[in-house]
Amino acid sequence: MFHQSFKQILLCIFVALLLITMPVYAVKNYKFSNYGGGHQIWFEAEDYDERDPDTDEYFPVVDEFGAFGKAITRTGVAGGMIRWTFDISKAGGKGGTWYFWGRVINPNGSSDFMIVEGHPGDPTLPAGPPYPGTPTAPGFNDTDRLFFQDAGPPWTWSRADHAEAHTKQLQDGENTMYILHRRGNNTVFWDVFMWTDSPDYVPNYADYNNAERPSAGAATNPGPANEATDVPRDVVLSWTPGAYAPPTNGHKVYLSESFNDVNEGIGGITQSAASYAVPQRLDFNKTYYWRVDEVNGPPDFTVYKGEVWQFTVEPFAYPIENIIATASSQLSEDTGPQKTIDGSGLDENDLHSIEEADIWLSSMTGAQPTWIQYEFDRVYKLHQMWIWNHNTPVEPVFGFGIKDATIEYSVDGVNWTTLGTTHEFTRAPGAAGYAANTTIGLSDVAAKCVKITANSNWGGIVPQYSLSEVRFFYIPVNARKPYPDSGATDVYPDVVLSWRVGREAVTHDVYVSTDEQAVIDGTAPVATVAESTYGPLSLDLGITHYWKINEVNEAETPAAWESNIWSFTVADFIAVDDFESYNDLDPGDPESKRIFNVWIDGYEVPTNGCLVGYENPPFCERTIVHGGEQSMPFFYANTGGAAYSEAELPLSPPQNWTQAGAATLVWYFHGTEGNTGQLYVKVDGSKVVYDGDTGDIAKVEWKQWNIDLASLGVGLQNVTKLGIGIDGSGASGTLYFDDIRLYRLAPQPQAN
Repeated sequence: MFHQSFKQILLCIFVALLLITMPVYAVKNYKFSNYGGGHQIWFEAEDYDERDPDTDEYFPVVDEFGAFGKAITRTGVAGGMIRWTFDISKAGGKGGTWYFWGRVINPNGSSDFMIVEGHPGDPTLPAGPPYPGTPTAPGFNDTDRLFFQDAGPPWTWSRADHAEAHTKQLQDGENTMYILHRRGNNTVFWDVFMWTDSPDYVPNYADYNNAERPSAGAATNPGPANEATDVPRDVVLSWTPGAYAPPTNGHKVYLSESFNDVNEGIGGITQSAASYAVPQRLDFNKTYYWRVDEVNGPPDFTVYKGEVWQFTVEPFAYPIENIIATASSQLSEDTGPQKTIDGSGLDENDLHSIEEADIWLSSMTGAQPTWIQYEFDRVYKLHQMWIWNHNTPVEPVFGFGIKDATIEYSVDGVNWTTLGTTHEFTRAPGAAGYAANTTIGLSDVAAKCVKITANSNWGGIVPQYSLSEVRFFYIPVNARKPYPDSGATDVYPDVVLSWRVGREAVTHDVYVSTDEQAVIDGTAPVATVAESTYGPLSLDLGITHYWKINEVNEAETPAAWESNIWSFTVADFIAVDDFESYNDLDPGDPESKRIFNVWIDGYEVPTNGCLVGYENPPFCERTIVHGGEQSMPFFYANTGGAAYSEAELPLSPPQNWTQAGAATLVWYFHGTEGNTGQLYVKVDGSKVVYDGDTGDIAKVEWKQWNIDLASLGVGLQNVTKLGIGIDGSGASGTLYFDDIRLYRLAPQPQAN
C-alpha cells in the first residue's frame, strides 16, 4: 500500500535517525541487605543499563565458572563505556558517603576508570566513544582507577588501593556509575557489584547469596520515608501496595516502639486501604518501627513480608535558629555576644570547650548593669532556655559566670516584661566536656526578644560577666513547612496550598495575594478553613503570589499566631503536549503509549499524506528536540491522491483553554531543507494558517509560532481536538514538532 511504501522510503532517507540509542533505565534486578549495621545494594554486572558502543567490542557478556549467572569480561583497546543506574533508597539508604566493591577475577591488577554522577571532583563523562583510556586524559588520573589490585582466581571481592576510586558521595534515590575501558584483558571478569554505606563492611559470597530480592508483591514507598524525623504525632502511614494485594483486607500493618515486635510480627492491624491513621497521638521525640505485610487473596493467601521501616516523632519543642545577639559590652572582638549562639566550642554531643575564643565576656569597664540580649526573627512561643555558663580554666578562681540574673522578654524590643523574679545560673566547672547545666522554663510566653541582666557573678571579685552558650526552644504554634515551598516556581495554576499545622490551632486563616505588603499587613483577602489545605486555586499564568497562615485558637492567648510570608510563582505556560509521555512499549502492555496511536495520521487514509513517528523504535525523535528528550517526527507527501497531510490529537477529557488567563497557543516546529507546502493548525476544526515566512518550514532550526486564541473563532472552554497539517499540491518533506503550550504572555522567540 502507498503509505507503507512511503514510510519505508522515508526510513531509508533517515536511516541515521534509526541508529539513535534506545532509552536506558535503572537496573531492575538487584538485592538489598543490612549487614554490619549498614545498607547494601547488590546487582550483577551483566545487568548493565547501557554499553557504548553497544557491541561486544569492549565489554562482552560471557559464561565463567563460579559466577552468579553470567559475567562481563573485557577485550580490545581503550575506548568503551558501560553504565549502571541504581537506587540506594531501595536498600533503605540515604545520600552520603558510600563504598564500592566488586566480585571479580583480576589476576594482573588491570584497572579501569569509574566515575559517579554528582560526586565532587569526578570528571565529566565524555560525549561519546572512544572514551579516554589513559591517566593523561583530561580530568582523569590514577585516583579514578578501579580494581587496581591483583585479585584471584578464584572469585574475589575487590575494590582499589586508593580510596577515591571506590569511596563516593551518592545522592538520595537513583545514582549512576560509569566504568570506562582502559585496556583489553580477557583474563578479567566482573560478576557482582555492591555499594554500602558502612565503611567497615566487607562483602562475601554468603552475604550476597542471602541478601533479599525485592518482590512485586511487597509494599514499597513508605510514607513517612524510612528513617524520617520530625514526623507529626497524628501521622497517617501510607505505602504503595504490592501487585497482588486484594482490595479488601489486603494489608496487615505492624506498628510499635519495639523493633523486635514489628520484626517478629506481633500484633498487627488488617487494612483494606493502603494507609493507616494511627488511632492515638504518638509520643514526642520517640522512634517507632512499622512494616506492612501484603496478604494475597484466595486460594493461596500468600503473605509478602514487608521491610521494617522506622520514623521519629517531632520533639515537643524546637531550637530557635535565627538569632541576633547584642550586649552592653565585650572584652574583645573575639569574645562578643554572638559567641553564645553560634555553636562555637560545642562538640557533636553539645559539650563545651574551655577556650576563651568560644565565649562571651563583658568588659570590666563597660556600662553597668551588664546585659546580653537576644532578638529572634519573629515572635515565638518560648518553652525553655538552656545555659552553658562561663567555662574557661579561670572560672574556679575568678567566677566570671553569671550567678543571679533578671530575665525580661518583649514582643517588640521596646516594652519589656520580667519573667518571674530572679534566676540562678549554675556554675560551670571550668573543664572541657561541659554540658548545659541550667534550664530556665520560659512559661510559654510570646516574645521576639529576651534580655538577661547580670545581678552577680560566681566570683564576686570584679564586675565582669560571661556566658559560653545559650539555646532557646519554642513550641511550634505557627504554621510551617508550606507547599509549595516558599520561592517555588512552575507551580500549577490550580495548586492546592498546604502546610504543617501549628500546635493548638483550631482554625486557619489563609491570606493569598499578588500584593506582598497586603499579606504582611493582613489586608489581603482572607479565607478561614478547618483543615490544613486551601484550594484548588484558579490563578493566572506567570504571576507571583504571596501567602501566610494565621493559626487561630480563641481559647488561647494570644488567639492567633502568624506564619512567615511565603511566595510562589505560577508556571508561565500550560503544556498541551510536550511529547515526553510517549513510549515504545508493545501495544499489549497496559502502559503502552506509542505516538502514532495517539496522534491520528494518514496511515491507510489515501487522501491524507501524513505519517507521524518512526517505523521502528524509538518512535519519537530524540536528537532534534526543543525541550525535554522527545519530539514528534512528521512526514508528509501531498502526492498520489493525497490532497493534504494532517495529524490530529483527540483531547480526552476536553481541555479548558480559557483557564489561568491563557491567551496564546504556542507551537515549536523544526524544518528540514527542501520542505514545501503551507503549514496550518486546526483547533476543533477552526483552521489557522502559519502567518510567518512560508519558507520557515525548510529552515533547519526551531521556530516559534504564536497563535492568538481569540482569533480561532471557536469556544475554548471545551476543546476536544487539535490538528497540525500541510496544504499544497505536491508538497512533501519532514517536520518536527515539540512543546505545544498555552501562555498568558507568549515568550520572546529565542535565537537558535
